[in-house]
Amino acid sequence: MPRLVIPGLPAKKMIEMRYGRDNNTAAENLHESAALNNMGVALERQGRYEEALTAFSAALLCDDDDVYAWNNRAVILTRLGRPQEAVLACIRALSLDRLCIFAWVTYGMVLGRLGKYREAEMALAVAEDLDPQARALYPGNLTMIRV
Repeated sequence: MPRLVIPGLPAKKMIEMRYGRDNNTAAENLHESAALNNMGVALERQGRYEEALTAFSAALLCDDDDVYAWNNRAVILTRLGRPQEAVLACIRALSLDRLCIFAWVTYGMVLGRLGKYREAEMALAVAEDLDPQARALYPGNLTMIRV
């Protein structure tokens, strides 16, 4: 598995900017994967992809088994034109949860971008087997908020 490299601002700085330096919420959320993942989703929806990637990477540093953060990282890497890295993130997400519909759809989307249409169709078929409405997620917003 490739080593994670966090571009841009460190997670602590991002949280301080978002919540304020003295806010207790910032200190509590610093090492919580779910909070960092959700911050990444918010940044992604604002079109701030590099910052979103930083947040998802920070979430994975807190919890390398966070399927949501792996899937979201794949979505962002694809938007940043880095589909080979996105494939690796999808594979990791699916190794953690073979039933994650979002990860299957993301995987299909990324494979399609790489011109691997047969493999993309197979990934989307798995997603549809899990949920007949899964294809409706493509090409929509595939990032997932953790509750």
